[in-house]
Amino acid sequence: MNIAIKLPEKIKDDILSITKKDDVVDGIKDLVKQELIRKKAKYLFMVKNFEKKYGVKFRDFEKKIKNKKMDYETEKDYFDWDMAVTALGDIKDEIKGV
Repeated sequence: MNIAIKLPEKIKDDILSITKKDDVVDGIKDLVKQELIRKKAKYLFMVKNFEKKYGVKFRDFEKKIKNKKMDYETEKDYFDWDMAVTALGDIKDEIKGV
């Protein structure tokens, strides 16, 4: 899908300057990809920290706690960990599309 957007010259210049690209569209794609890579690193860091804390991968942790009452910290970790794992999958797909 192509959408025409009129960008102010200052923003165009900034995009080209920051990305060192010759084309604004390529520059925008580069910025989007950089942001996705930054988010991927953030979520990978979260996942690795949870794996270290609990000593298992997410799916094993999920099986272990299924149908058990969790304390607040464990429940919060579960939801944060699940969000990070889900986001990583989404980001990998998005990076391919850029």
